[in-house]
Amino acid sequence: MKTFKDLVFKTHKASKKGIQATLEIKPKLFLSVVAGPGWYSSPGGIGADESKFRDNPDSNDFSTFEVGIIDESLPDDQQEWDVKGWMSRGDINNLILENHE
Repeated sequence: MKTFKDLVFKTHKASKKGIQATLEIKPKLFLSVVAGPGWYSSPGGIGADESKFRDNPDSNDFSTFEVGIIDESLPDDQQEWDVKGWMSRGDINNLILENHE
């Protein structure tokens, strides 16, 4: 079974001060995890001072993350990101478990 440890974080495309990772939990069900200034993470959040963040951070720099989940098996007009903020590693593991086959 997949867990938080299966996420491979990279520098976020929108900001070198943030990170991002995606994980396919089961076919066509994707989890997106981000953290940094402007995202619902700790540290982070809307209005966070980017100068207080280092470039190319590591996931260990964050205690909570913004998480989105989408089911791409649904018709296009029903696909919608379900986004949750300030989720801990344990919360993310539980979300993966709840949505695993």
